[in-house]
Order: sequence, then structure tokens, then C-alpha cells
Amino acid sequence: MSVVDERFTLLNDMPPEGPDADLLGTGPVAAGLADLVHSSRGNTPFVLAVDGAWGTGKSTLMGQLSVELARRPDVEVVWFNAWTASGVSALTGMLTLVLGRLDRNVVRRSFRRLNSGGLLTGTVRLGLSAVAGFFRVDRAIDELWDRMAVDARAREDARRLVQDAVTSWVDDQHGRPRRTIAVFVDDLDRCDEATTVEIFEVIKLYLDLPGIAFVLGCDLAVLSSMRVPGVEETAQVRHYLEKIVQVTYQIPPPEEAAVRATIRGYAERSGTTDLLTDATTALIGRQTGGNPRRVKRLINSFVTEYRIDPGWRDVGAEALMRAVLLQHLYPECYRAIRAGTGDTVGDLLDYRWIRESRWQRPGDVDLGCPGLAPFLERYGLSPDDPEVLARLDERVPDGWSTLADNADLAALLTDLGGPTDRLRLQQRLRRRPLRTAPAPEAAARVRLDGVRLLWIDDTPVNNEPVLDSLTARGAQIRTAGTGAQALDLLRHFAPNLLVSDVTRDGTEVGFDDLRAIRSAGYTGPALFHSGWVTPERRTLAEAAGANGITSSVDDLIDWVERHATARSRPGSERSGGDPPTWG
Repeated sequence: MSVVDERFTLLNDMPPEGPDADLLGTGPVAAGLADLVHSSRGNTPFVLAVDGAWGTGKSTLMGQLSVELARRPDVEVVWFNAWTASGVSALTGMLTLVLGRLDRNVVRRSFRRLNSGGLLTGTVRLGLSAVAGFFRVDRAIDELWDRMAVDARAREDARRLVQDAVTSWVDDQHGRPRRTIAVFVDDLDRCDEATTVEIFEVIKLYLDLPGIAFVLGCDLAVLSSMRVPGVEETAQVRHYLEKIVQVTYQIPPPEEAAVRATIRGYAERSGTTDLLTDATTALIGRQTGGNPRRVKRLINSFVTEYRIDPGWRDVGAEALMRAVLLQHLYPECYRAIRAGTGDTVGDLLDYRWIRESRWQRPGDVDLGCPGLAPFLERYGLSPDDPEVLARLDERVPDGWSTLADNADLAALLTDLGGPTDRLRLQQRLRRRPLRTAPAPEAAARVRLDGVRLLWIDDTPVNNEPVLDSLTARGAQIRTAGTGAQALDLLRHFAPNLLVSDVTRDGTEVGFDDLRAIRSAGYTGPALFHSGWVTPERRTLAEAAGANGITSSVDDLIDWVERHATARSRPGSERSGGDPPTWG
């Protein structure tokens, strides 16, 4: 592999470390929040929430804040991994972390004081001889942690021990400002609801103590919709959160300059700087909203495709980068290209030109020019038809008007080059589509046992990722390249679900094929899957006996799942009964 190839490297998802890594420019905010927490330590306990949506830089800001606080005198910083906590482990984990930051002698004295005063209950009162070392190897305290899962008295003992030890540690400063433990809990909104509530209970019932400040990383909009025992209305959940959180810092939308600097920084680290122009950088910033995680995934997709598929060396890294941009930023356009057979990009650009001309010079659009006549003919239209413009809107795929009106997309498509270069790229994507897009989640979806799917398509290779996903979940699938093959499989395979393309060899034969299959006795659900979905095609699909037509893989999978669920209901017919409603 060449040196140039090896320059392209993956980006990790870890928060950046060090001042030079602060691409988002959050350092000053972190320093300001650190000053706020440190100067307010005499008023602890309190909870600061760093609020923001997924991928907006919460972890980065919290990491910088923790570094700033660790530099301040009399502040101890601990991190609690909320993802690994569940049930009582949230309680034992957080208490263990907090006690672990205290002087071990302070913990021993607190245990001795409570034990001798009769304030510790049950078998935990083992006497001072059992306290042989630090709490992690102390038999009495280890037993206390073990009992907390099933014993309310043990949990009360733990609360007393932590309260006494933390209070002694915080105030043992001979008149100097009290010491503080800053507890960081990130990704709280990514935990299951039971764990989140458990963590909140630990904060309020066990660690609501002078000297403890919490910094929570979360999306409060997500937490506001969680289920809380005894709380039913969303407004009540928000009131519940207000009792937990005293102050909120909401991650602001990044400024344009910061977004550009972030993207350039990621490009430099991944070796893709030469592939991103100023215009492309601005486009990525607008379409991702400056979300660092989305930017990293886009760049990582390019790096992975280029490194694992030698065929892209011939097409060119620049062309691949633009294909990845289409896949990530304009998935509808990418799907249309993959589903097409000719120069889909050219058709979309021609359609945009017609729409712009019609708007700018109504009644004065030259539809007879050499470049547009073939375009109109591909949609069965004539430049001489006085209603050609109105009919064109009905013939092009659904959503094309929105795509054609997008100036950023038009500029990206224009950058694909002339007809020869862009057709070469489109044909490459049809033969070997990009493989780094997130695959449909199968783990959380229903099983498809009992589904017998007949899929008619003359280019089945385009459907392999979907076919593999459905097969892995229990579906039995047979493919046919023609209507005649489908009729033969109808007799031997006995499908209860049918998916078909529309166009083969440039002719719309799918509708007639479905009529023939219906006449042969098939009564189950049927769906057309095509990159070209127009109002006219919807009408033709319904007339042919289909439940619908879609260009979306996600909608297709959802449709199969609904069919499988309908079949699993008691009393359903072998052929699937009434087909699921498509809409």
C-alpha cells in the first residue's frame, strides 16, 4: 500500500485532551465553570447539569472542566461510569468512589466512632480488630456493601458511614475553606430509566452532603420523558428533575468559525485535509450542525472505504469523498442514485434547471434544447406538450422537488464532474455500494420466523445487505430475476410476502408481473421497492394490486416486520390474512 493511502487514518470518539486538542474552543467555558464550582464550594451540596443533545460536545466540556478542577486546591475529582451501573451497583459504586477519595484514616475513625456508639446495626458491628486496613480490604465494610442489596438496615449504615466520613474530611481544615469532592457522571441520558432513577436517589439520599458537588452530563429533554415511579405527567418529571439539579449549563450551538476549525482539525488528524475544500467544509458544518460525532463518522466512513476497497484507487479519493458526503448528508439522493440505471445526477440537475427557469422566466423555458429533450423523453414527455412542466412534477420521484431546490446539494452534484465522470461514479456505487453506513438494527427488532419472502429484482446484488439482515432474523427468502421465474417460485416456494422492483431493462414490467402473480393465485401482501416513486407510480402500484411502493429500505423493513407481527397473531391465515396497512 502506498504512503498516500496510509495517511488516511480513523478518528476515535474519545474527548480530546490538552489545550491543543480543544477544537471546539470550550476551554474558556470549562475554566469559567471551574471557577464557579470552586468559589461556590462553601455552599455545597449542589448539582450542575451540562445539558446537550447527542454528540454536541458534553463529554469534551466535562473532561476539560474536570482537569481545571483537579488543578484547584482542596478539590478531589472522581468519575462514575453510569453505563456500567445497574440497580444497587449504582449505590455501592458511587459510595465506594467517594470514600476512595478520602483519607483512609478518616474512614477508619468514622467506622470506629459509629461502631462504638452502637449506630451500626447487625453483623457489621465486628469490632475494631476487623478493621485491619483500607475499606477495600476491610471485612466489615465489604460485608456492608454486600448486604446493601437486600438489607435496608445495611443501606442506612452505609449512609451514616459516608455522611460521617465525608463531613470529617471536608471540615478538617483548621478554618481554611472546606475541601470538595467533584463527582462527574456522564451519559446519564443513555442509561436505562431504572439506573438513572437509582443514581438520582444516591445523589439525594446518600450524597447530599456539604463538600460534594455533582456534574452531570445529560440531555434533559430526554430525561424529561423518562418514567419515574409515582410520577405520571411530563410536567411532574420536570419538577422532579428540578429538585435534583440546581444549575444547568446548556451546550450552545457552535459558532461557524469553531465548526470550521473543528472539521479542519479532524481532517488534519485523519489525513484528509486535501480532500475538503472550504466550500465542502462549510457544507459539512451546515448539514451536521457542527456535531463532532457526526463529522467524525463521516470522515471515518471515507477512510474505511478507501483503505479496504482497492477499487477506489482507480475512481479517486475525491470522488469517494463526495459519494460519502452524499450518503451521510443527503441519503435520499444517494438512494436515488443507487436505484437508478443511468445518469440520475444529470437528471436531477436538469430538473433543477427547469424548476429555476420556470420560476425566473415563466412561460419562456426552452424545453427543446438538445440537452433537455432526452431528459424529458426518459420520463415519457414531449417538449411540445403544453402541460409538460406540470406533468414532469408528477413523473419524477417523490422528494425530487425538495432535492432540486437545495443549492448545497446542487453544488455537490456539480462537483462530481461532467457526464462521463459522474456516470462512472454512479455505476461504481450501483455495483459496489458503500458499506460503512449504519446497518438496520436487528437486535431490538422482531423475529421474522415464518416469513416466506419472494423478492423480484433483476439486480439482486443491490439488495444483499437487506436480504442478509432479514435472513439473519429468521425469514426465508427466494429471489427471482423475471416475472416468469417468480411464477415458477410461486408454485414451489409458496411465499406469503412479495417485494418487487418496477423497471427491468428500461421497461416498467413490475406492475404487469404483479397482476399475473395475483391471477396465478397469490393473495398475500405485495410491495414495490424502487428508487423512483412518483404520484403516478403510486396509482399504478395500487391498480396492480400492491399494498404500496417505497424507495426507503427502512420503510420496507418496517413493512416486513408488521407482516410478521400480523402472522404471529392467533387466527391469522397461512397467507398472512389481511395485509398490514401501508401508509
